[in-house]
Amino acid sequence: MKGWVVMQGKPLKMIVIAAILAAVYGAEPLLADQFHYANLLMGDRAMGMGGAFCAVADDASGLVYNPAGIAFAQSNEISASGNAFYQRQQTYKKTIGQNDYLESSKGSVAPFLGSLVKLENLAPGLAFAFGFFNRDAELKTQDDLIENELNISRFHRTQNIRAQTGGFGVAASKRLFSSLAAGVSLSYLAVDELVQDYQDVLATVDTDDEDNIPDTPQLLTQNLRQRLEVSIVEIGMGLQYSLLPNVSLGVNFKVPTTVSQNFENGFEQTTIQSKDGFNTITDSISRTVAGKSKIDNPFGGLPSEYRLGLAWFASTGVLWTMDVSHYTAIKGDLDIYTREAVTNYATGLEWYITPNVPVRFGVFTNNDARPEIDETKTDQADHIDYTGYSMFFVWAQPNSQVALGGIYQGGKGKAQKIAKSTAVQDVEATSYTIAFSATQNI
Repeated sequence: MKGWVVMQGKPLKMIVIAAILAAVYGAEPLLADQFHYANLLMGDRAMGMGGAFCAVADDASGLVYNPAGIAFAQSNEISASGNAFYQRQQTYKKTIGQNDYLESSKGSVAPFLGSLVKLENLAPGLAFAFGFFNRDAELKTQDDLIENELNISRFHRTQNIRAQTGGFGVAASKRLFSSLAAGVSLSYLAVDELVQDYQDVLATVDTDDEDNIPDTPQLLTQNLRQRLEVSIVEIGMGLQYSLLPNVSLGVNFKVPTTVSQNFENGFEQTTIQSKDGFNTITDSISRTVAGKSKIDNPFGGLPSEYRLGLAWFASTGVLWTMDVSHYTAIKGDLDIYTREAVTNYATGLEWYITPNVPVRFGVFTNNDARPEIDETKTDQADHIDYTGYSMFFVWAQPNSQVALGGIYQGGKGKAQKIAKSTAVQDVEATSYTIAFSATQNI
């Protein structure tokens, strides 16, 4: 969806109405957020350390961060992490006149549920893990009404977005030497997005140059429905090596292959012009345009991921980690799914305040893979780079751990919510997550 333009100039009425027409009839396909790769953090310990886990990865979430790490696990385990609540918000500054435009979503989702099994009876240093995970989820319900703003009698918009990227994966790892392990992972991913958007604008049109002839009321409506379904198989390979007794290095790369995809975009647009106003149905002109499109290869696929991690076990009670993750560029048949190459950074700390109470901290980036806004072009997607912070408190027992904490992401960027206009809006965005996790050794 592109938003609604409000421009200053003369003649004001015609500029406003022309802009509204461009907004309604120039709307592009809608989409949820497939362009940030750290919207959800997965895994028990990794979630608390900002996702910096490639050089450790010694629990079931190793199938996500580095399958080689599961060979260094101390015992069998079952691990689960869940988001009790998440809320995301984006504020587009001065989008309709002086009015800010707010979009928000909230809900709950479980990022990871998995298990790790050591298979020492089959081969020394062999381990296996499997898990269900969600890389992203969104549930958005908008109902906006703006009245009497710059010759627009009423602007009304409702929007519903339901989107999820999740899957299932398995991983196996083998210690080749006491300080070196290699692992592989295989995952199936499903992207499922459904977006429904309705908008209407009631305004008046100055149909001639004579001041003594009343303006003509005009009602513009648009109803859009978009559905995207994608199936992906992803193969990962990783290595983990102990450089020193207290320093380890991890490397992992993942290559996804799109198995199938389906994209449908339907729309209905109506213009009604009435000389008598909309309290009567006499003397009116109505025009409706409808259509439906289906594109075979819109999505282009998910990017390949290359991750490098470093971990320093400073003492029995202090662990510091750092990850650098690079994602490749992607080009689909639809420009809205174009992704640029992106690099993210994460660092984390695990500190045992007492033998039973560790605290985990993390800082990470969640950069946007969409192109930067070019102020000479129109109809461009948002570009918002985030910085995130995580903090979790843990209650640890010999065979179990329970953690509770939060993750905050904040970002700023640029957007064009106005169709067919080079106007650029500043965007402020935030995301809050209250999360918990639990691990049981078996």
